[in-house]
Amino acid sequence: MTSRAQLLLSHAPVFQGASSADLRPLAALGVFRVLRRGEHLFRMGDPLETLFVVSSGSVRVYRLARGGTRELTLHVEGPRQLVAGLAAFQSQAMAPASAVALQTPTEVLCLPAAAVRERVFGTPALAGAVIAYFARRQAELLARMEGLVFSELGERLAAYLLEHAATGPYALPTNSELAALLGTVPELISRKLGEFYRLNLIHLERRTVRLSDPAELARLAGRNREG
Repeated sequence: MTSRAQLLLSHAPVFQGASSADLRPLAALGVFRVLRRGEHLFRMGDPLETLFVVSSGSVRVYRLARGGTRELTLHVEGPRQLVAGLAAFQSQAMAPASAVALQTPTEVLCLPAAAVRERVFGTPALAGAVIAYFARRQAELLARMEGLVFSELGERLAAYLLEHAATGPYALPTNSELAALLGTVPELISRKLGEFYRLNLIHLERRTVRLSDPAELARLAGRNREG
């Protein structure tokens, strides 16, 4: 019978295309861990000896600005995604950022990084899948950086809502967390969400958002920045 860990790994993009035979030994090493909202998976500078795959909930990966007064969210990882996966594939790596659970409960599968590296590097199919995954992630990161630099907040927020709420009601992070993710401040997030609500683009109740006009949000997300 396929274990829960193996089923999760088989659906994880990092191992896309890998066979059950290749994944079974990895799954046997896994241990599930449950976190509460606000609980850290690791902090920047910690030795990173574990590979984490999100099973449910979400994890925010962030760095503190100089002086520790402001956080920059690098990305939010949901189900089937790795958390700081690239670092875990390096020997004696230190966490390049901090990771904190956004929801209660958030569950992650924990795999010993050294054993994963040994298995992946010795299995061509796994190695190919991992290389392809990190190439895709690099492209996604570059696209996000471009969006932060060249797009307006309305575009970024519309794109975020389309990505996370397109399939149904979605529990928004706090305005502070959303601001850190979109490269702005909480006050502007609150103002823009209110504007979207008044325009009947979204339905918002107790931090749960549902899209009312996906077509208009898509238009906003794809609009060129105005001078």
